[in-house]
Amino acid sequence: MFVRLLTFVTLTALAAGFGTGTAQEKSIRPGINDPFQNPDVKKYEATFEGESREVFAQRKEILKVVGLKPGMTVADIGAGTGLYTRLFAEQVGTKGKVYAVDIAAKFLDHIAARTKEAGVTNVTTVLCKPHSAELPANSIDVAFICDTYHHFEFPQRTMASIHSALKPGGKVVLIDFKRIPGTSREWTLSHVRAGQEVFEKEVITAGFKKLNEEKDLGLKENYFVVFQKVPTMKFDYPAVVGYGGVVPLPSAAEQPVKGTKIVIDTTGAGKDASKPAPGLVRAATLLNLAVASGLKATDVEVVVVLHGDATFAALTDDAAKTAGRPNANGELIERLTKAGGRVLVCGQSLARNGLDPKLVRPGVTVAASAITAVANMQGRGFALVPAP
Repeated sequence: MFVRLLTFVTLTALAAGFGTGTAQEKSIRPGINDPFQNPDVKKYEATFEGESREVFAQRKEILKVVGLKPGMTVADIGAGTGLYTRLFAEQVGTKGKVYAVDIAAKFLDHIAARTKEAGVTNVTTVLCKPHSAELPANSIDVAFICDTYHHFEFPQRTMASIHSALKPGGKVVLIDFKRIPGTSREWTLSHVRAGQEVFEKEVITAGFKKLNEEKDLGLKENYFVVFQKVPTMKFDYPAVVGYGGVVPLPSAAEQPVKGTKIVIDTTGAGKDASKPAPGLVRAATLLNLAVASGLKATDVEVVVVLHGDATFAALTDDAAKTAGRPNANGELIERLTKAGGRVLVCGQSLARNGLDPKLVRPGVTVAASAITAVANMQGRGFALVPAP
């Protein structure tokens, strides 16, 4: 049962995007926002607020479906020249508030000038960062992202900041271009990095659930999807910092037991080369579960046996790079072994890949073979957990 609990928590954490110790550090679309460093506001105003743009032409229908009420607080993410900012300000009334969020200071200056001229007092401009909306925590009821999500260079981190800014149960309205090869315009195919399915998955991974999609707004080039914030559990890392996060469940059945011995037979390197091998993450999760339950990390024995595609995880960074296998496992292996875990690599797998055992990183032990290592440990009472 301990093994089942381990697998469940690990897969849940990975599916939610937590517990892997990785963060989105590089822009996924460098340069896409360069035109907004010094934009021609009048030119963009004509583009953003012209009848040829369907989100302008269908603005009344969109406003109705967004469903703002007096007193609500809404963030217009990627406000541009302020089309929807102004419309929202009227909808939420003097007791409500609108945050006009944009990466272009000139756009925000334009919005501030127009709202002041019109006597509108419930609009606050916010200069965001490439990785953050820069909004106060628990401050908004709705985040409105119209034809802007594809400009997010750091969608994971930006959506995390929006998740934090939303009040419990708050909603995200996502409008973006349909990107369908063979159907969408060439501009859309070259400018928008991914289609609706990919963007929806990214938003859901950031801690949201999809509520509905509005298909009767007369939109031909855009889709309109509504998401709701769901509470995110806080993951702890009491034994292996940054990897294999767990949620302490002191009243749950089948708690970790002192003396548990597990060998994790790891053959897969994982689908994402920027993340550690799943077997190593499972080992970190097991140690974190043990310590979170009140045991010491040394009260359980955890051994990871690397072979197959996972063999390269055992190499030093330089050796892995030379082999054409970028290695994201070094830090985890160091922290895992420091916490009391053991990592073995199959000597036969090294040989079959033409790898000298001297290329194995410190902290990893070369075993005669994976099959003998696993068999020997099972003979000594270790439970087998496969990590393909």
